[in-house]
Amino acid sequence: MAAKQKKQVDERVKNLQNKIYKEVYVLIMIVCSISILIKFIKMGVSLDNVLTEWLIIFVSSAYYYVRTAYLGILTDEIEVHDSNSKVKLSTKNIIYGIVIGLLFAIVFGLNSAISYADSTKQAFEYFFVVFLVSLIIYVPLFAGFLGLSYMAAKKKSDQVVQKNLED
Repeated sequence: MAAKQKKQVDERVKNLQNKIYKEVYVLIMIVCSISILIKFIKMGVSLDNVLTEWLIIFVSSAYYYVRTAYLGILTDEIEVHDSNSKVKLSTKNIIYGIVIGLLFAIVFGLNSAISYADSTKQAFEYFFVVFLVSLIIYVPLFAGFLGLSYMAAKKKSDQVVQKNLED
């Protein structure tokens, strides 16, 4: 019996398919984010209302990140990004964490001011108290999480690349 021959793949077609997959991924992230915003505006803040969207965003992002790290691709992606960008990817991850924490603080502050205040003065007080407490909690949480996960993924990717070079 003859050994099975590997199917020939047109690289141009494969690259275009990968481009489409990337665009679909971004589209899904945008749709989930818009869904979260709409549900927040219409139904208020509740994890139950947006749990599916959060899971889609988190699980797909985590899967991509882990998969690229374990394949060693992340190291190459970081090198390409850092050579083409003025701001390093590690710095961007920390900035994204700060921005996400800031957005959470604003949303929670606004929600408290709108939902629980009886007067304009009380609304300002509730907003600033909840905003500051949320800022203290969420900015370090998200910046730290994104920064540490980036470092761990990069370390793993570097190990895979080093192992591949040794083999």
